Parts: sequence; C-alpha cells; structure tokens
Amino acid sequence: MGNFWQRLPLALRLSVVFGVFMVLVTLLSIIFQAQFYINTRIENLTRVEIPNQLEKLAAEVSLQLEPSLQTSRVLVNDAGLHAWLEQADSAEKDAALMQKMHSVQQALDVETMFLAVDTAWDNNYYQFSGDKVAQRRIRKDNPDDAWYFAFVNSQAEYELHLDTNEFSGAQLKLFINYRSKKLNEQGGPILVAGVALDMKALSELISQYRVGEKGFVSLVTQEGGIEVSAAGSILNELKKNSNFTQLLNKAEQSVFEQQLQDESYFVSSVWVDSLKRFLILELPKSQLTQPIQQQTMTAIGISILLLIGAMFLIYPLSSRLTRPLRFVQAQLSAITKSLDLSTRIEINDRAEIGSLAAEVNKLLERMSGAIEEILASSDRLNNSASQLAYTAGLVHKNTDVHEQVSQSMAAAIEQMSSSVAEITSTMEELSASSTQIADHSQSVVDVANDTLSSSQRGAQAMQDLQQRMAAIHADYEQSLQDILDLGNQSKEISKVMDLINTLAGQTKLIAFNAALEASSAGESGKRFSVVAGEIRRLADSVSESTRSIEDRIQTIQGSISRLVITSEKAVNSVQAGMDVSASTAGELNDLVLAASRTSNAAQQISLSTKQQKTASSQVVIALRDIANASTNNAESVRNITDISEELLSMANTLNALVNEFTLTQTPAKKNLSEQP
Repeated sequence: MGNFWQRLPLALRLSVVFGVFMVLVTLLSIIFQAQFYINTRIENLTRVEIPNQLEKLAAEVSLQLEPSLQTSRVLVNDAGLHAWLEQADSAEKDAALMQKMHSVQQALDVETMFLAVDTAWDNNYYQFSGDKVAQRRIRKDNPDDAWYFAFVNSQAEYELHLDTNEFSGAQLKLFINYRSKKLNEQGGPILVAGVALDMKALSELISQYRVGEKGFVSLVTQEGGIEVSAAGSILNELKKNSNFTQLLNKAEQSVFEQQLQDESYFVSSVWVDSLKRFLILELPKSQLTQPIQQQTMTAIGISILLLIGAMFLIYPLSSRLTRPLRFVQAQLSAITKSLDLSTRIEINDRAEIGSLAAEVNKLLERMSGAIEEILASSDRLNNSASQLAYTAGLVHKNTDVHEQVSQSMAAAIEQMSSSVAEITSTMEELSASSTQIADHSQSVVDVANDTLSSSQRGAQAMQDLQQRMAAIHADYEQSLQDILDLGNQSKEISKVMDLINTLAGQTKLIAFNAALEASSAGESGKRFSVVAGEIRRLADSVSESTRSIEDRIQTIQGSISRLVITSEKAVNSVQAGMDVSASTAGELNDLVLAASRTSNAAQQISLSTKQQKTASSQVVIALRDIANASTNNAESVRNITDISEELLSMANTLNALVNEFTLTQTPAKKNLSEQP
C-alpha cells in the first residue's frame, strides 16, 4: 500500500489528502452538531416538555373533576338536607328526601349521587341514578361498606374511590367521597355524600393521551397500584424495578431514564391532588433520537456527495501548485543525463521551490569543485600507487636497482623469520627446564609443609602429655593427702577402741558386783543375777569385738603406711616424667621452628621458579608473535603489491569517470527549458 501511494503523482496525493481531511472535518462537525442537538433536545424534554405535558394533562383531569368535586362539597354541606336528616324517620321524610335529591340532581346535572347517613334515626346508604333510588342499611360486616368505615376513620376531608357495588353493577365508577362538617353524637360525620363518575370517560382521556407517537400516560394510586394504562405500556415491567419508587413522590416531580426491553425510556410522574393519584408518563428515547439520526445520515450523505465533487475541483488546483516542482524536476533530469555541472536551475518562484532550486545550484557548484579536486587527486593517486609498488619490492621492473631492492627486502624478511624461529626453539627448551624445576621445587615445598605439620602435631601432643602428667601428679598428691588423713582417722579410731575396752572392763566389774549382790539377796535377787550375767556376757562380747576391730585397724594402718610409701614413689616418678616431657617439648618446639624456616625457604624457591617459568612462557609467546608477525609482514608485502596494482587500476578508472563531467561553463550556454 505504501509503494502504491508513493507512486501516485504529487497533485493526486494532495487532492486525496485535502479531500479526506475535508470529509473527516465535515463528518465530525455533523456528528458533533447532531449529538449536541440530541443532548439539547433531551435536556429541554426532561426539564420543560415532559413536566409541561404532565401538568397540562393534570389540569385537564382537574377541570373534568372540579364540577363533580364542587357538587359533592355543596351536597354534603347542604343545610336543608341536614335538617331533613335530623328529623325522625317517617314516610314524609323519605318522600321529602327523594324530592330534595331529585332537585339537586337536576340542578347540578349529574347522573349518579349517593348519601351515607349516620344519625340517631337513620343509618342507611342511598344511591340515586337517574330516576331510580336504591337504599340499604350500612353494616360493618358488609364488604361493600368497608370503604365507608375506612374513610370515616381516615379523618380526610374527601377521597376518590374507584369501586363497584350492588347498585352500580359491574360498571366501574369513581366515587367522590365528601364528609360533612356537622358531626353526630359519636363524633363521626352525620353525612358522607358525593357524586359517582363513569370511569370510562376519564380512562379514555388518560389512556388515549399521547406525547408524540409512543408516549403513554398511566393513572397510579399513591400506593403504586396501576388503575389506568394504555396498551403497550411498560409500567408493569417498570414496577418490578427499584426505580419505580422514585415516581411515587408527591413533593417533587422527577424525570429519569430507564432501560427496559432493549429500549431507553424517559419516565416522569406528577401528583394530581384533586384526583389523589399520580399521572405517570413514559416516552421512548428513540422517538426523539431516531428522526435526528435520520436527518444526520441524510446530511452526511449529501456532504459526501458535495465533497466528491469538490475533489474534482481540488485536483486542477493541486496540479497548478505543483507545476514549479515539475519544472525543477525536468531541469534536474536534463543535468543528470548530460552530467554538465556548469548548468544551473533557473526559476522565478521565490517560495519553497525557489529555495530548493537555490540549494540545488549550490550543490552543483560544490560538486563541480569536488570533481576538480578528485581529478587532481587521481593523478597523485596514480603516482603514489607506483611508488608503493616500488617500495614493496615485489613489482618486477626491468632495472637492476629495482630487482636488488626486491630481493634484499624479501631476503631480510626471510632471515628475520628464521632467526626468530631459532630463538623461539631455544626459549621453549628453557621454558621446559623451568617447568621441571618449578615442579621439583613444589615437591620440596610439599615435603617441608608436611614436616612442619608433623612437627606442630608432635609439639601439640607433647603439650597435651604435659597437661595430663600434671593432672596425674595433682591426683597422686591429693590421694597421698587422703591416705595420710585416713591414717590419722584410724589412729583416732584406736583411741576410741581403747575407751570402749575400758568401759567394757568396768561393765564386767559392775556385772560381777551385781551378781554378788544378787546372790546375797536370795530368791528375790535371782532375776537381777540373770541380768547381771547377761551384762557380763555382753561386756565380754564387746571386749572380743573391740579386740577384733583393733586387729583390723592395725592391719589397715600397716596397709596405709605401705600405700603412703608407694604413693610417694609414684609422685616422684611422675615428677621425673614431667621433667623429661618438658625437655622433649622444648626440643620439639625447636624442631617446629626449623621446619617452619625450611618451609618458608622452599616456598620462596618455588615462587621464584614459577616466576621464571612464567617469564619464559611470556618470552616464548612474544617470540611466536614476532614469528607470526614476520610471516604476516611477508604476506603483507605481497598484499601491498596487489593493492598497489589495484590502486593503479582504480586511478585509471577514476580518471575516466571524472572526464565524463563537464566542468567549464561556456558563455553561449542556454537554459535547459523555458520558465513556465
């Protein structure tokens, strides 16, 4: 698509761009105006027209109801009628009441009236329709009288009640219920009266009322019950929506938009106080927007046709505007074909095209100067290429000097390459020796490190041995002290045993004395003699036990003495071992220091050999690079020869190309074409 557009003539492209721009501007303007008109129309509809239509209908309904309301108000407060109602029940009263109602009916021109009387003498419901009169008693258990008790209890001045009863049959009537200001003994009105209107006329007025073609009006009670609605009304569907409660507002008239059945509706309500009901208007939004949209589409179609016609007028104008550009293009095409850089573009236009022509003329002047410089440089390039070929030494000339130069240069390069190869071989051998030395020195470092580690572990083991010997020495000294304490305690036990022996001897003496006294006492002392004998035997047993204990204590003391001697010898041996281990630990520390110095020296030797190995490797690498560079130099000399020959060819070709340009302007030169 881009290539096709770029191939189109500039005049056609300008015509298309201008035409599309005008079409877009026109379409946007029409759409904006249509939307603005729709919004203005909707705002006027919601703020002015819908409220005015509802108020107009409410006024018409009120005008129709007002005579009936006034008739009901006059009837219920008629003083003469009240006087008749307060009389006792009699045939004359009924006849007079019938005559009174008939005269009122004739005077007020109403079809149906009713009276609900509640006095001490009368409690009946009367309904007058034409010349017919019907009456019955009012009872609370009668469903047809429920309206009466509800109205009396509501304390309202009047109400409109849509109902049927046994007297009116199935025909739906709108009863206007008014209560009298005069009350009976129970505090209720003595009379509830009014007229009954045929609901058909009012229903037709409301259901046939239209706002536009599809704008319907419905009659709704203050509780939300739909009493009158037109066919096709959406009010029953709207009642299921929560927005329906917004319509049941007596204080404020609201208009809102509601989406139902794939259609947007404007819905509004107004409270008719005389009717005690709401009038609700529903208006489809499409009724407003569809004509405007149709007009908009018509306007768009007409605008497109006009713009298509305008594009045919724009094309000649665009062609006229681009004519100077085509003139400049023709002159440039002639210069391109002739390659005459002395020619200049002539044009009378002083706008952008004129500036373009001036810049092209400046470019031609600079190109002419550049071509002259190129022509001069091509000769210098030819000479430089020849000199480069001579300098490279590989261009075969007939003179001996050139041949010598060529041979000497090639020989020098080959000799340098051979020398570098020999040096590289020698350095590689040196690098291999350095590598072996570095490997051996590393082995020495490893052995020295192992020796150092072993010495350190031996020193550490000897330190641990010294600590353990010291602990053993301390334990032996403590054991010796405990043995000495035990010997002292055994001596104390011997003293205690001597005391026990003394006590045993004295006890035997006492027992002997007691036996003597018992024998002298005769029969009464036999028991005491037995006790004394037992005491003597106990004393003998104690003496024998103490002797046995003394023998054992003496044996223990002998063992303690021998143990003391043995412990002193062990302590002396442990002390001697500690002295020997201290001497050994000192020698091991000296060995660790020597191993550490050996390890450091070995590491320094290994580091030096590694540095030597690295230096040798770097020298080998450098020599290899030099060898490669020498080889590359030789190849470069050959490449220089090829390049110099190519430069010579290019210089000749450049001279041929530059000579095709015409650089000198002749005085008799004419313009390429006439100015339009």
